[in-house]
Amino acid sequence: MVGSMQDWAALDSMFQSAEALDAPPKPSYGRDGPVKAVGMSPGMIGPPKPARPPKKKPAADPHEIWTAAEVAEELDPLDLDDGRGLAEYDLVFKQNVTPEDFFLGVDPLRHAGVACSDALVLKLQLPGAKMAEIDLDVRPTCVRLSAPKHKAKVHLPERVDEQKGTAKWDAEKHVLTVTLPIKHDWESKLQTSAADDLD
Repeated sequence: MVGSMQDWAALDSMFQSAEALDAPPKPSYGRDGPVKAVGMSPGMIGPPKPARPPKKKPAADPHEIWTAAEVAEELDPLDLDDGRGLAEYDLVFKQNVTPEDFFLGVDPLRHAGVACSDALVLKLQLPGAKMAEIDLDVRPTCVRLSAPKHKAKVHLPERVDEQKGTAKWDAEKHVLTVTLPIKHDWESKLQTSAADDLD
């Protein structure tokens, strides 16, 4: 029994010495590291770098006809402060639910990774406005609205078909709801590389 206890002690000392050999060395980060160890770092190689002088402003060109302020782009009339308030709005995505969506979400016409929505719904709150006073301009990437007391310019996150959109006016709540179908560019979203492109 004594011999077996000595064997166990010898085996234990062997494991402890193996663990000590497998321990990784302590890292050294150089002078700029979070530890107090001092040593060389890649930033110390070569002569010390001189401080960079501050950048000078470019001198005005004497042959300039106009200054940059004089050639500023013309602002959109809706960007100018004319006393009208900015209309509050909500912009949400809308997805058409089909029978394929109920059957395990399998739809052969829409890719689940890129077809998260079919339309954009923009709800503009226009208190005190009347439908005849509202001027609505819909573009593929933005919607502009002008009314006697309100104005709005909404940039859209997706390109839309401005010809197929609809607008509904709720006279009781003074809310204009604009629904715009999204123009999906499936070819660019699902584009894969050909074997020749990888060479």
